[in-house]
Amino acid sequence: MSTVNHTFSIIVNTIDRAKSLTALLRALEHQSYAHFELIVVVGPTKDNTLEVLAEYDGRLQTLRCPTANLSQSRNIGLLAARGDIVAYIDDDAVPSRHWLAQLNRLFADPNLAGTGGKVYRITPDMPVIQHRIGIASGLAEQIDVRASWVDAIVPDGNGYQWHGRMMGTNMAYRRRDLLEVGGFDEFYQWVYDDNDIALRLVNAGKIVHPVTETVVYHAPASSRNRQVSTAVGNWWIQTKAAFYFNIKNGPKGGNSWQDIALRGLHLWHGHLLWYGDILRQRKISLWQYGKMSLQELRGVLSGTWHGLRRRSRDIPAAAAQTMINSTDPIRPFQNEQSAAQPTVDPISGRQPTITMPDPPLRICLMSMAYPPHQYEGVGRLTNLMARGLFELGHTVHVITRGPEEATSFYDGAYVHRIPRTQQRYSHYRLYPRLHNLLNHSHAVYDKVQQLILNDGIQVADTPLWQMDGLVTAVANPLPTLVRLVTAAKQIDDLQHELGTDARLLGEMERTLIQKATHIAPNTQATLKNVRRVYDIPLPDERQTIVPYGIVPAADEDVRPFPRQNPPDTLTVLYVGRLEKRKGIRDLFAAMPQIVQRVPNVRFIIVGGDNSHQDGFQKQTGMNYAAYFARRHPDLADRVQFMGAVSDEELHRQYQACDLFVAPSLYESFGLIYLEAMNYAKPVIGCRAGGIPEVIDEGVTGLLAEPGAPDSLADAIISLLQSPAKLHEMGMAGREQLLAKFTHIQMAQRFVNVYRPMIARWKSD
Repeated sequence: MSTVNHTFSIIVNTIDRAKSLTALLRALEHQSYAHFELIVVVGPTKDNTLEVLAEYDGRLQTLRCPTANLSQSRNIGLLAARGDIVAYIDDDAVPSRHWLAQLNRLFADPNLAGTGGKVYRITPDMPVIQHRIGIASGLAEQIDVRASWVDAIVPDGNGYQWHGRMMGTNMAYRRRDLLEVGGFDEFYQWVYDDNDIALRLVNAGKIVHPVTETVVYHAPASSRNRQVSTAVGNWWIQTKAAFYFNIKNGPKGGNSWQDIALRGLHLWHGHLLWYGDILRQRKISLWQYGKMSLQELRGVLSGTWHGLRRRSRDIPAAAAQTMINSTDPIRPFQNEQSAAQPTVDPISGRQPTITMPDPPLRICLMSMAYPPHQYEGVGRLTNLMARGLFELGHTVHVITRGPEEATSFYDGAYVHRIPRTQQRYSHYRLYPRLHNLLNHSHAVYDKVQQLILNDGIQVADTPLWQMDGLVTAVANPLPTLVRLVTAAKQIDDLQHELGTDARLLGEMERTLIQKATHIAPNTQATLKNVRRVYDIPLPDERQTIVPYGIVPAADEDVRPFPRQNPPDTLTVLYVGRLEKRKGIRDLFAAMPQIVQRVPNVRFIIVGGDNSHQDGFQKQTGMNYAAYFARRHPDLADRVQFMGAVSDEELHRQYQACDLFVAPSLYESFGLIYLEAMNYAKPVIGCRAGGIPEVIDEGVTGLLAEPGAPDSLADAIISLLQSPAKLHEMGMAGREQLLAKFTHIQMAQRFVNVYRPMIARWKSD
């Protein structure tokens, strides 16, 4: 089947949503399929919507709808449309990059009258799939999310006639077919318009077939009919529409009047029960409950009366026929500057202010853990990369693990959560670590394929840790960068993990490095250690060292050590997992010497206990806090174990401390040192891994010998006994952070790697 380049009319219906509309308009600049016009139908708005649209003068049509009636607004747009296909999207949604390109491919089938794809609700507080291959019946029953077309193909319910339906924020129809059935029934003020039009097309012998591609990202905004994420809304309009829909369409589908009445009463009763629930939960007042209940009765009577009259409020036949015969060309929305426009936050409408000379990229980052649910090192770094890349104008997609499939927009990126799966690689099930990581990596690859199809991602970026991108790198559907961090094999060697599971995991890490298009070590030490551990030749043209960076704290939040009037108590902060590799045992051993020499010192220990994983609990029968209390009871009042803390609390601790210490036996880089330097705190680490490339010894802090408590104690004591050094080194650290280690600088370094990578991959 050859692909025809259809012309599209995108119709947006809007009232009082200027901020959301702004995000949509900016997102439409990035559509990969350019053969479309944009028609915005504005209801009786009270905000600055018309001012927003004035910025696009000459590029779109602005029409007015006299009432707050969605179906009437849809028809006004339909009568003005000139495209072969009419595509509707809500003003509080943005399309995936290939939304129209996918629709164009689908409409190559001349028998297809209507289609539409998946809808993700992307607000971080409630990310869910709102619609996927939906179906509905002639009795207003609907199933919005299905796994496939054979899932619930004969659903439970009273309705005899089931048909495919699309959600109103992501639906497209042939313009001729819509006009031939009279467009939308304007009795539907707000809901059931999408169900009704799909059923009318089916009854006219047309094919309506929703799909899983053509993705739209939805960030629901409040309207005159409902306040988003609350129980407040004109729900009686739903009841009115449902009664009208049932009476109008039920008999045509072979449903008896008894079934129609029972279905209507069921809907009405369900609303009344819900009102009672939210009243008991104190989400509404008793007065609101009474008003809403009376409105429900009004909806029942109005819907029944108009349904029995059988008078649809459609586009007049003469007007429809005139527009069917129209051959006027469309006026394209995009212009020569569209491709260079930076990305947009689909929730706030914000665009980055940093302007770059090259067109923005579409980047996929991978990290098994990711904020705000998990703040471990690799996930926190990936989040910082996403934030920096967004500020440079690039579109970022992050793939991470979650309890179920969902997509949200968070900190500058579309965050795609994929559930744990154990469906593949059964021959590795005896090796649980490897089996788990391989299954996750394949699930990541499946998502990458979807993002290539819908969002046109150009490059994948994966950490070596957890091997998220292994299957993607092997399959090679796009160039893959591997961020070299501490290898699992290094940690296993350190912890004497010598089993088959660990050995196989190491071999898979080697494969990921070998299959990568490019590698990006964070330090020279990381590169050296990976070469040593895996004995892999790494050509210079395939590697670039990219130091990490963080978001600078505001100047007013920085707390340097005071030159005058030092505090009565000096606070030393440790941040990291409580395990051997992070040097917590060495810090414990150094504390008695430190307290003896600096009596006014106290220690704050932040981080989750990992004694079970690193063998300490098996060895001693205790976790680290219990061990310390048993071993050093005289120091108990000097040490506070806080466990894992929130990101906000962590930064409060950085602000409040006087000296930061993390005596890790190995760190590939060490974001924690930058986080302390951000607040002008001097830092102490060890001469291990990439730490000396982060801490400028004698300038921003000191370095101790790894695994040497006496050396660590000497370094801590020397700084605590010198208020001038605490201040000077802290300020020097803040200056170096701003000069070399911000998230924007890190992101630009990665972009400088991505661009030639993409070009080289295309030419291979």
